[in-house]
Amino acid sequence: MKRIGYLYDRIVSVENCRQAILAASKGKMKRKKVREIVENVDWYAIDLSARLQKLDFLSPYTTRVISDGLSGKKRELQIPHFYPDQCAHHALIRVLAPIFAKSMYYWSCANVPGKGIDHACKGVERYTKKNTRYAKYCVKLDIRKFYPSVPHDKLKASLRRKIKDKRALELIDLVIDSHPQGIPIGNYTSPWLAEFFLQPLDYYIKQELHVKCFVRYADDHVMTGNNKKVMRKVMYSVKEYVEGMGMALKDNYQLFLVQKDNKGGSKRGRKIDFVGRCFGRGFTTVRKRRALAFMRDSRHVQKLQKQGLPVPYKLAAGFISRSACLKHTDSMGLRKAYYEPVNIKKLKEVIRNESKRQCVPRGNDSGTVQSPPWVCGTATA
Repeated sequence: MKRIGYLYDRIVSVENCRQAILAASKGKMKRKKVREIVENVDWYAIDLSARLQKLDFLSPYTTRVISDGLSGKKRELQIPHFYPDQCAHHALIRVLAPIFAKSMYYWSCANVPGKGIDHACKGVERYTKKNTRYAKYCVKLDIRKFYPSVPHDKLKASLRRKIKDKRALELIDLVIDSHPQGIPIGNYTSPWLAEFFLQPLDYYIKQELHVKCFVRYADDHVMTGNNKKVMRKVMYSVKEYVEGMGMALKDNYQLFLVQKDNKGGSKRGRKIDFVGRCFGRGFTTVRKRRALAFMRDSRHVQKLQKQGLPVPYKLAAGFISRSACLKHTDSMGLRKAYYEPVNIKKLKEVIRNESKRQCVPRGNDSGTVQSPPWVCGTATA
């Protein structure tokens, strides 16, 4: 493997720091401190460059516990300060991301822009819908507490096999060691480092185990095949490989027969529950938990519209967002019963009016009206 060098000068350059500050400020322009930094971006770019060179760009994290998604799973976030921490992270990833992406497995999703849930679903449906011969059996597994369990020494060793610039590695090591165990959930660098760390596992599954259908979403793995004995061997081989990386699988790893759409006959097997959808041989449906949330919102919206009452913005936006999954699944019954009776034009009008209200020009102290760049979430350099 050819190692890559000459990264340090690109990371600490003033122009890279300037672009990193502008990138980190996206979606945060309502904060007064962020606006001040963006308005004086040239001065802060020089200061950030100097901080990176002196290795003085880290501060203590702010810890927050959240309930993630509909499952309500508790996750502990380590939130870094905007300046200089988050800006320094963006400066690093602006240089490292193309290097990590170049060796990335095509069906590795979740950690890279443009490879979200829809991309993962397309990867699974290549076989569950188009080539069902290789979707008879499924292996589904997940790494236990993936981010907190990533071993620092093995991650650093992997980086040294890819990068030879010692000063650039010193910057990356400082970010890795900023958290005592694993990589923190909340850093902009964490998804990219996690993606890079799992790349050897991807190639092991594809090139040594020769699994035809394999899709990974963060640390969730789905593999399908037509031979049960072979897939069982694959499952235990992956388990052993993950343990060799210093991590462990959750105890719910499983091998099962994939349910076939036989038009009302006996339905042996189970669906593949993955990224919010359920995949069977020949069909795709919405996950039960998401379907119930969509039905609940639909009933609430229909009740308000029948009574002639206004629909709140959050309810309208949530319903439109949840209804998007119907376009990519075979859920005609759900669509007819809970989507078509709703006046979608009225909901979009609510969302449009709220968006206009948030972008209304504001007055300044002199009495004139101005539209600052941060009102609509955009910034000018």
